[in-house]
Amino acid sequence: MSGEMPHQSETEAAYKLFELFEASQDLAYLDQAIAAMQDIIAQNHHCPNPTQLARLVVDDLVDIDEAISLLRRAVDLTVRGHLDYASALQLRFDRLGELDDLEGATSAVRLAIELTPNDHIDRAECLANLGSNLQNLNDLEGAISAGRLAIELTPDDHPDKPGRMSNLGVALQDHFERLGDLDDLERSINAHHKLIRLNNLSIALQIRFESLGELDDLEDAISTQRHVVDRTADDDPGKPARLNNLGIALEARFERLAEIDDLNTAVSIHSLAAELSFDEDPDKPAMLNSMANAMQSRFECLGDIEDLRRAISAQEQAVDLTMEGHPDRPGRLNNLSVALQTRFERLGDLQDLESAIATQRLAVAATPKDHPDKPIQLSTLSSALQVRFERLGELSDLEEAISAQRIATELTPEGHPDKPARLSNLGNLLRNHFERRGLRDDIESAISSHRRAIASTVDGHPSKSVRFYSLGNALGVRFKSYTELADLEEAIAALQYSVDHTPDSHPHKPSRLSSLANFVFDRFRCLNELQDLESSISTHRLAVAIAQNDHPNRASLLNNLGNVLRSRLERDVTKPNFDATMDCFMAAATQPLCAPFVRLQCSKKCARLVTRFPQFASPESTLLAYSRVMDVLPQIVWLGHSVNRRYDETAKLGEWVSAGVSTAVQLGALPQAVEWLEAGRSFVWSQVLSLRTSFDELREHHPLLAEKLEAISKELQITGNVSNFTTSRAVDTADSDDLPDFTTTNEAADRHRDLVIKYDRTLAEVRQHTGFEDFLRSPKLSSLLPAVERGDGPIVFINVHSSSCSALVLHAGGAITSVALPDLSEDRARKLRSLWIQNLEWCNTRMRAVLTPDMGSTQRGSANIFGRVLTRTWMWIVHPILQHLDIMKGRDNLSHVTWCPTGPLTQLPLHAAGVYDASLEHQPRMYDFVVSSYTPSLSALLRCRQASSASIQTSQPNLLIVAQPATPGLTRLPGTRDESARLRTVLQQTASTLLMHDQAIVARTQAAMREHPWVHLACHGMQDAKDPTQSAFALYDGRLTLSALMGTTAENAELAFLSACQTAVGDEKVPEEAVHLAAGMLAVGFKGVVATMWSIGDAEAPIVVEAYYKTLLKLRGADSIRTGATGAAYALHEAVKVLRAHVGEDNFVRWAPFVHFGV
Repeated sequence: MSGEMPHQSETEAAYKLFELFEASQDLAYLDQAIAAMQDIIAQNHHCPNPTQLARLVVDDLVDIDEAISLLRRAVDLTVRGHLDYASALQLRFDRLGELDDLEGATSAVRLAIELTPNDHIDRAECLANLGSNLQNLNDLEGAISAGRLAIELTPDDHPDKPGRMSNLGVALQDHFERLGDLDDLERSINAHHKLIRLNNLSIALQIRFESLGELDDLEDAISTQRHVVDRTADDDPGKPARLNNLGIALEARFERLAEIDDLNTAVSIHSLAAELSFDEDPDKPAMLNSMANAMQSRFECLGDIEDLRRAISAQEQAVDLTMEGHPDRPGRLNNLSVALQTRFERLGDLQDLESAIATQRLAVAATPKDHPDKPIQLSTLSSALQVRFERLGELSDLEEAISAQRIATELTPEGHPDKPARLSNLGNLLRNHFERRGLRDDIESAISSHRRAIASTVDGHPSKSVRFYSLGNALGVRFKSYTELADLEEAIAALQYSVDHTPDSHPHKPSRLSSLANFVFDRFRCLNELQDLESSISTHRLAVAIAQNDHPNRASLLNNLGNVLRSRLERDVTKPNFDATMDCFMAAATQPLCAPFVRLQCSKKCARLVTRFPQFASPESTLLAYSRVMDVLPQIVWLGHSVNRRYDETAKLGEWVSAGVSTAVQLGALPQAVEWLEAGRSFVWSQVLSLRTSFDELREHHPLLAEKLEAISKELQITGNVSNFTTSRAVDTADSDDLPDFTTTNEAADRHRDLVIKYDRTLAEVRQHTGFEDFLRSPKLSSLLPAVERGDGPIVFINVHSSSCSALVLHAGGAITSVALPDLSEDRARKLRSLWIQNLEWCNTRMRAVLTPDMGSTQRGSANIFGRVLTRTWMWIVHPILQHLDIMKGRDNLSHVTWCPTGPLTQLPLHAAGVYDASLEHQPRMYDFVVSSYTPSLSALLRCRQASSASIQTSQPNLLIVAQPATPGLTRLPGTRDESARLRTVLQQTASTLLMHDQAIVARTQAAMREHPWVHLACHGMQDAKDPTQSAFALYDGRLTLSALMGTTAENAELAFLSACQTAVGDEKVPEEAVHLAAGMLAVGFKGVVATMWSIGDAEAPIVVEAYYKTLLKLRGADSIRTGATGAAYALHEAVKVLRAHVGEDNFVRWAPFVHFGV
């Protein structure tokens, strides 16, 4: 055995060199030390202590690797060689977190044990090292077994005995935390007592406190840990960890006793621990993590946003310092996610919420499914998804949140201290799902979960009050649906308990008071006892009074108070009661942090109040109420939603826009009425167009912002046209061994939302600069007037509302006048539309087709109905407007009017209105006085006119002709051959491209459209009622959809002729959105579009097309078109005149569908 420690002087010299390096950090000493070690090994001497060899070079991974390489060469069949090699691998694992190193170290120790006799003193060291490694590998059973054997083989007077007993105590603690066996905890405490390792004793006492709730355990833990800290010098490497444990214990006492001094002290202690830790210290991330948690707790208590900012900064640093694969990384990601979510709830920045969810998905992905922290990670993900659901309203978020929380709850053992909280969270989610979907099983399961949570929470626990709060809300919701008074009474009792046991300083006290007041008010409405009304009002007032101005739920608190005050106003109609109610709703509507739909609801309530009680409302307050509604609309129809979601939202908003316009007209606020009409129309098209806006002016003043905004806009032109984001989210599974993949994201939706958030942020930054305050906002009237001034006639809006109907006329000089339409009502407008649409369906006008004798007979038979509808359209709508315009007198040149109807009138052919009654002597027709055009919005027309002033070409631009005589799967259109032949004859002097039949495939057509100023499409067109964005032109290999066109860029586009069916008929559910192919062609850059409001006959199209292009070329050749105009409206007017003479005036179905949009 004499060879085990030869050349002691050389080894000591090498160690001395390491000590000099440690003191000076002079790398020359380190190089000499390693060289000395290499010499010793080269002489076949025993390898020096590997811990000494490697621990001093943890910053230089090359040196660590060199140390391990040296040790690997030095390992032979000796026990010491294997142990030294294992120690070095363990050290590298501590630095890099690579499991291969830990497993290699474990294997080396096992080999050392095999080489060691049972009674050899080295066997105890081998077993101790094995136990430590197995604990790191989460093999707690093996760690405990090895630790016990190591202690049995270690003499009581051996210097390593205390450390080995400490490690066993820690392993027993971990085993208890995983399985909840109190015997493990007791054995852990006994082990710590025996070895008098006060630090670990303190931790064990704290864990027992968390399990049993005995405050004495926590007091002992704090006292013990203070003693440990006081006995530890500041330069002791163990000082930060001991400070950290003391801080955690103080936080636990704060959570139990709510003494703010404990929390302040904890923050200071954690800050000191982080300060004393070097960045290269592997425990540094743990110190930062604890400091961040304490600061976030103090933020939640005191509301100082600086605490939250510092918490997030520390958490981000902790995550950055934690290597991928490190076992603590998921927990630190989890804590960062929680902090980001908290900041979102405070400041409302959606980027924080998106980051919180993305971060938490990483945490979930990095946590094995059988890891004890898996429920924590899933529960945090569930919480973040719930918050996003509450903000954006996407049901898929709520359903994924339920799935994650349900599994987190199932994975949490009974008796676990977090079980009640997870049950309660699950109950809240199920209640939300019931409120959205109305499934009774949801609310029953929610209440059951809340009852289990309460039963599992000991009396006096600070979370008991929140459990009762959640139960009370669930019972109240069930009462609202099923009106069982017992539910209401129990809800009030539960909420009263929650309020009574919540300190006034607690940030959730206002919400709990407000919920209690809500259900007391519900009892008033049931039992009509006035004391309940007064109690509800006073409790709501208290909730508002104690909430800070920046309280995240302040809008809801004000809204709830307003609801009760409104009830009092209904009973006692006085000006003070009106003012109090109005003030609440108005204040709620202007809260910046609340969800947009809450602000919308409050704004609507303001509008209802001024309408219901006009005697108390001034014109200014009335307009202000509706302006609040209009201000929040862009956030409701948010660009971050899918196109279909945006259309769904606009369908709910049209009534409010019409009401606001009607009110403004009645009050004489005509400029405001025009602005609101414009702001409430074509939301989706306006968003599309805003992404195509020129940034030249911005680039001139702020080039970096312009470059950034333009880059984001180009990406959004692609992602923003997705009709509906399909989801691949996790779903519930009955087998908890087969967990859903919660790390799977809806990449398209997430990417799109991320871009929109960046877009909104950049816009906000742009608007902070002088001269750009209104950049890309809803246009003011002053910016819209050029659309009128550049035109050759008035623009007429027609507003339909149950209170009144009127027209707003924008004259060429910029003046605005209104025309009352007393004979028109909303009901009459709907009936006219219904009659017209129903009659078109009888005539089978769904698709361009060859007209059969039967079809012609049906159309002629419907002429009387069509005639009556057009006659009433003339009498109730058109005639009063033309009289007002004074353009019904005989003139050589017809006036040009651009129509912008709303609501039901969008599907009526105003251009064909007239008196078609042979019994009457005077039979005026619209087409005798006016050349008609249409526009989806004033902004769309302005864009067309601005672009046309610079880009309208001469008489012979390039033309793309697309003809589909026999589209696969659809009826044949032989007339398209005749149509394209006539076109080429008329345009024989014009360069043209013909894509006929199988040449007209989607990709080729879409590409060619970008290169031709004029485009003519002779094919089937189709309207998709379920998904308007999928309305399309039917080409040879598929559909060229509206969604695809929205992403098409046509820089030099001028005119498009859509010789197909239904290319100008929108969706009646969203009439203001102009969801049709004609609007799509304007949006992608065409200045003028000829389209059809219903299907056209295959024989009629060639007649109109030939006459249209002949007239258009004649107008162009005679140079008789005003600058910036296209001549398309006048050319179509003449072409339809030719067709009408050919088919007969009473054949409305055949000549009236053709319409012109734009310039």
